[in-house]
Amino acid sequence: MSNSPSAGGLPLSVTNPGKTFWVNSTTVIPKFGVGGVSGAAGTYNRPVATINQALDLCTANRGDVIMVMPGYTETIATAAGGFVLDVAGVAVVGLGSGALKPTITLNAAATADINITADDCSIRNFRFVSGLANLTNVLDVTGADFTLDACEFFGSIATTAILTAITSSNTAFGLTVKNCLFNNDSSIVGTAMTDVAVQAISFDGDNTTIIDNRIIGLYSVTAILNTTTVAEGSIIARNSIFNESSAAAGGISLKASTTGLVYDNNIFVLETSAVAGLLINASCLCFENYAGNVVTESALIVPGVAST
Repeated sequence: MSNSPSAGGLPLSVTNPGKTFWVNSTTVIPKFGVGGVSGAAGTYNRPVATINQALDLCTANRGDVIMVMPGYTETIATAAGGFVLDVAGVAVVGLGSGALKPTITLNAAATADINITADDCSIRNFRFVSGLANLTNVLDVTGADFTLDACEFFGSIATTAILTAITSSNTAFGLTVKNCLFNNDSSIVGTAMTDVAVQAISFDGDNTTIIDNRIIGLYSVTAILNTTTVAEGSIIARNSIFNESSAAAGGISLKASTTGLVYDNNIFVLETSAVAGLLINASCLCFENYAGNVVTESALIVPGVAST
C-alpha cells in the first residue's frame, strides 16, 4: 500500500493534479541541487526557501502542491497573519517524521497566527509550536473546505500554551480536522505544561468534521467547542480527549440546535461534577460516547441512554 499523501481517500496526485513546488530551509540538499533561495524555480533541485515564496508561484484552483522538505523550520515573528494561505486549491505537505516534521514556531506576539483565507486548501504533516505564553491561536480559518491532517500542536516550554489551536468562522464551511495531536500536557522538549489553554478547536462552520484526533492537557473551557453559530451537519467522531482541568471544564460542547453525528468519542476530565456535563449536546445524534472523571472508575456512556 502506498504511503503517499492522500485526500478523501485518493492519492494527492489525483486530488491536486497541478504543479508541484519544493521548499527547503535546511543545509541538507539533493545531489546536484542547492538550498532554498528566494526567486528560485521551486523545483526539487532549485527549491524556494519559504512557504510564502512557494505560494507566490502557485495558481488558484489549478490544484498545486507545495512539498516542504524534512527539517524545515519557520518562525513567525509578526502579529496576525504570519503567513496567509490565500491561493485556492493548494495542498501544503510536510515531509519527514518526528523531529524532522516541518515546524512552524509562533513567538513574537500573542496575536501571531496563520490565516487560511482561500477555499479548498489543505495542510498535512506539520508541527506548530507556541513560543510565548497565552498564544491566542495558531490557525485562523475563514476559507471553505480546509483540511488539516496529521499535524501536531505543542508549547515550546512549560509556560507557552496555545489558548486555542484552531479557530474557524461560520464561513469555514466543510472544515476537516483529522489525525492530529493537540498536546497541552507536555511541551515539545518534554517538560510538563503549566500554562492553561482554553480549548483545542473552536468551530462555527456547517459540515465541520473533527475525527480521529488526540487532545490532552489543561483546557479551562473544553477540548472541542462550537461557539457562536449553529453548525449544521457536524461530525465529531473517534476523538480521544483527556482534559486535566479539575475546574468546571468539559470535553465536547456544542451550541443548541447544532446538528450532525457525535460518536465513538472517549472523554476523560478531572472535573468532579456530573459526568453528563462532559459532552454538552442539544441536537446531534449521539452513540457510543464514553466519559469519565475518576481515574479508578470505568467511563460511562454519555449523554445517556435514550428513552423509548
